[in-house]
Amino acid sequence: MKSTAGMKNILKKVRDFYLRYKKIINTTLRIAISVGLIIYLISSQFKDFKTISVTLKEIDITLALLSFSTIVYGIWITAYRWQTLLKTQGIRLSILSLASSTLIGVFFNNFLPTSIGGDVYRAYDVTKKTGLPMSSSVSVLVVERLSGIIASAMFAAAALFLGFTAIGGKSIIVPIVIFLALSIIIFFLILNPNKFGLKKLAKKIKFLSKLFEKLKNVYNTFLSFKKYKLTIIKVLFYSLTLQLAVVINYWLASRALGISLDLTAFIFIVPVVSIISMLPISLGGIGVREGSLVFLMVSLETQNAKAVMCSLLLLAMSLIMGVIGGLVYAIRPLIAKKEKDRLV
Repeated sequence: MKSTAGMKNILKKVRDFYLRYKKIINTTLRIAISVGLIIYLISSQFKDFKTISVTLKEIDITLALLSFSTIVYGIWITAYRWQTLLKTQGIRLSILSLASSTLIGVFFNNFLPTSIGGDVYRAYDVTKKTGLPMSSSVSVLVVERLSGIIASAMFAAAALFLGFTAIGGKSIIVPIVIFLALSIIIFFLILNPNKFGLKKLAKKIKFLSKLFEKLKNVYNTFLSFKKYKLTIIKVLFYSLTLQLAVVINYWLASRALGISLDLTAFIFIVPVVSIISMLPISLGGIGVREGSLVFLMVSLETQNAKAVMCSLLLLAMSLIMGVIGGLVYAIRPLIAKKEKDRLV
């Protein structure tokens, strides 16, 4: 009996400790997973730093820079897509302002769980600048993100028509079709939140009524998009061009290393890697993204070492863009202060 009571006491202390330091523990674990996966990828394919150095010298700098330029384009088109959605809420911000916020979001993505952590900052930034309720700002980004997921699903479906129907001997047709169908259904429900009479149902049930009252602004924001069908089509188009830019980014990075995979191969690879990297396993998807990319490239008969180096090259580009975003975050208050002093 004493041993049982002692065990319960220990478990209670462990639970209390975890609850108290939950955020720190979870972040530490995600950092460990990210670092561990990257170290494993490098150590499993490269014997020493000399081997890495030799591989780095083989990189075509011109193609690598062209690959990086697609990320710059991605920042711009993301800002433009975001601006288009914000206009439906009566918010008008410049592309420069939204692009800088997007860059800072990239910085936070590298240090927050999952690859969507930076969206929290973006939502806060718009709320701070315009007074738009945080719930509405988040709702806009949810629609933006879902349009991106649908674009990824459409590219993955397009891959089926280009002959990529199996990986490692296993069919990918059914998962991709299900993913595409679910993406479209969820997107439809988000834009039509009153389709199944949820508002009427919420009023009848006390618990749901209180929840609905808290999420009323979110509901109304989603509902407002119904009036902007042409805008939604434009946003989906922007998402498709953004997805294409990411595909070209991966393809050019692979070509810079002499990898012979066709552009069509990355039409399949990129959506899968993008979705996997959203899982809240590592820090900003780092490690998980690179590991899944290597797995898919090797499955398509790419040399292991080159696949790993390609994933690391793309990671380096992402981190560089994150550092630029961090610098923008650091100097932004100084610029704002100078503008304020000028007006006084």
